[in-house]
Amino acid sequence: MIAGIMVMLGVSAAGCGGGDGGITPREACEDSQANLCERIYACYTPEELAGLGFPGNEAACVTMLQASQGCARQTAENTCTGNARYHADQANTCVAQITGLACSQVRDPNLSLNAAAPACGKICAIP
Repeated sequence: MIAGIMVMLGVSAAGCGGGDGGITPREACEDSQANLCERIYACYTPEELAGLGFPGNEAACVTMLQASQGCARQTAENTCTGNARYHADQANTCVAQITGLACSQVRDPNLSLNAAAPACGKICAIP
């Protein structure tokens, strides 16, 4: 089950090259993963989290997700692919939308982050 949640999280880590005066790709990645861990730990019991393979506390979750998404390596040069450009305004909105996820969304096994937090799917976009 943790693998399913990790797939759902992958989009939120995306940043891209360029900038719109908001947070950097690294900050977007770090903040989105931290906010996602906050929502996960608010919406699941400790027993459920253990059963899903999550660490014992939220801080360890943040460390795990930030590492798995490569947040420390996110730069304007390596985050988006092809002709896509990084949109910091969308990254800011994505982070806020993740913060606002309801537990019913977080607990949905079919959660699509791009549907629940649509700005996350617009962080890297072709101009």
